[in-house]
Amino acid sequence: MNKQEVGYSAGFKFLHWFIAFIAILMLIGSYFLEDLPEQYRGFAFMLHKSFGISLLFLMLFRLIWIWRTGKPPLPLSVPLWERILSSTVQYALYFFMIAMPLCGWIMAVAANKAPYFFGLFHLSIPGIKPNQALSHLMKETHNTIAWVIIVLVILHIAGAIKHYFIDKDKVLQRML
Repeated sequence: MNKQEVGYSAGFKFLHWFIAFIAILMLIGSYFLEDLPEQYRGFAFMLHKSFGISLLFLMLFRLIWIWRTGKPPLPLSVPLWERILSSTVQYALYFFMIAMPLCGWIMAVAANKAPYFFGLFHLSIPGIKPNQALSHLMKETHNTIAWVIIVLVILHIAGAIKHYFIDKDKVLQRML
């Protein structure tokens, strides 16, 4: 494998797929949260909030990892416009994957329903007091970001599929 074909480390690949798995499950599962029978709803929301906060910190860890180690370069055959699009989609995903759980956390605290992290302890946010207007704003933002993330994930997957089936380069293999 030459320098242009170097992929991500095994640990980084695991982190990528772990985050993707949890995020996709949460996006799908959140669609059904309000429709759950009452006796399961509280537990489901506790898990949703706990996994959301976990994803927030995993994404922050992932960003630090990237800043410290860098990313493997794309093959030289990838045109500039695709490099720019790839970076834009990736960094937008990073931004929104941090913003979404942060908005959810603020929403919960402002609604006076601070997350009970996996049933172990409550996670309030210093300076955030009960405030229904703020909670409502964060709920709308949280829900809107979900749709933005769905679009970005579709673009991300479409790019990977294009590289594998059309360009027949090693871009997808860097993360497998």
